[in-house]
Amino acid sequence: NANANTILNLFKDGTIFNLTGADKIKFDYSERGKFLLNFNNRGKIFGSFIKITKDELILDWNVEGFNRPCEINTNLKISLLQNDDKCSLNLEHSGIKYIEAADAKNKAWSEILNEIENKYG
Repeated sequence: NANANTILNLFKDGTIFNLTGADKIKFDYSERGKFLLNFNNRGKIFGSFIKITKDELILDWNVEGFNRPCEINTNLKISLLQNDDKCSLNLEHSGIKYIEAADAKNKAWSEILNEIENKYG
């Protein structure tokens, strides 16, 4: 039931990154701006915002640690479609080479999206 701008602001204000459970978060919400999520003694997620528009975000998403092989240059695309007072969110995370990593991301993104829906839906 939220509008697209509300959803984009969850990235802009760091809410989405906070929902990952990272212990330390740094980010610059701008095109070519970088982000870093540190998970103490487990791993890190880092990358940059490639594209930011009113209805789409594209991020370069890299992962090191978490007892898995490194993943470099995976692509996270979030598309928003406003329909009256509701917004549909489509999340595509591509370029993931290992099924275990894809499963972990699917679980994590599902939890984050459920929290967003519970708060704003």
